[in-house]
Amino acid sequence: MSVLAEAFAKELGSESDLRRAVDEVARCTALLPLRANLFQLSFHAPEVARRAQPGEFAQIRVAQSHIPLLRRSFSFSRADRDSGVVSFYLGAVGVGSRRLREFGPGDEARILGPLGRGFSIPDRPGRSALVSGGLGAAPFPLLAERLREVGEEMIWLNGARNSSELYPDELIPSGVKEVVQFTEDGSCGQRGRVTAGLGPLLSDLDRVYACGPNPMLGAVVALMAESKSGSAGPPQLEVSIEAPMGCGFGTCLGCAIPLRPKAGPGESAVGLCCRQGPVLRGSLLDWERLLTQPAHLQ
Repeated sequence: MSVLAEAFAKELGSESDLRRAVDEVARCTALLPLRANLFQLSFHAPEVARRAQPGEFAQIRVAQSHIPLLRRSFSFSRADRDSGVVSFYLGAVGVGSRRLREFGPGDEARILGPLGRGFSIPDRPGRSALVSGGLGAAPFPLLAERLREVGEEMIWLNGARNSSELYPDELIPSGVKEVVQFTEDGSCGQRGRVTAGLGPLLSDLDRVYACGPNPMLGAVVALMAESKSGSAGPPQLEVSIEAPMGCGFGTCLGCAIPLRPKAGPGESAVGLCCRQGPVLRGSLLDWERLLTQPAHLQ
């Protein structure tokens, strides 16, 4: 391995630790309908709840049938260690999530998790921005709760195409200092894309966490690359990306993602979203290639 490749591998970090995952029979405790096709689904899964960290995900088997054939991957939205309840913020957009929309208290599913690599939690408090687009808000309630535990000051930039697709204010955990809403059609909060609110904050931030459609994440990366940073340097950026995950643990190879070129044009490393991600440092991804990959439905 070349010196350059060794440095890149060190920066990328280790793969997710599959020894942490458990396959648990979970009982639905609540389904909370929200606006449009959105809902929050909660399960009693005490071992998964004890282990789950912000940005990690679970594979949920939604039916005892061959349709859908594979489990569906969803980020943890909440994980209460005391009650043993985990929650997921979903939109009924694909066959798997539409099945989950039909769940009610007492219904059972199998939850495999936690899987993947999640967000970094700082050792010492600073100032963070959470930047979400649409369903990209899913992992941020749990992230906000963990950041609150270390005394982090947080501002949440909450964006969507319209008001019916915004993550509800009433579900945002206490401890978030400020929530700023953006809608592309101007139906709620400020008109425009959520990235418009990030630029003026960058000089005062230590960290930026972003989750949403890959084009939004690419725009965040570009904005931060172009912006002047504060005296302490640019904020650390971590993004949770989208990729079509089948197995969730690196066997099917269906979630291959292009990492930044290691040497010159045309050379790109490849990782797996389910093992190197879904959370990575923004600088590690080859955005030109990533943004040509198709979106997927759950």
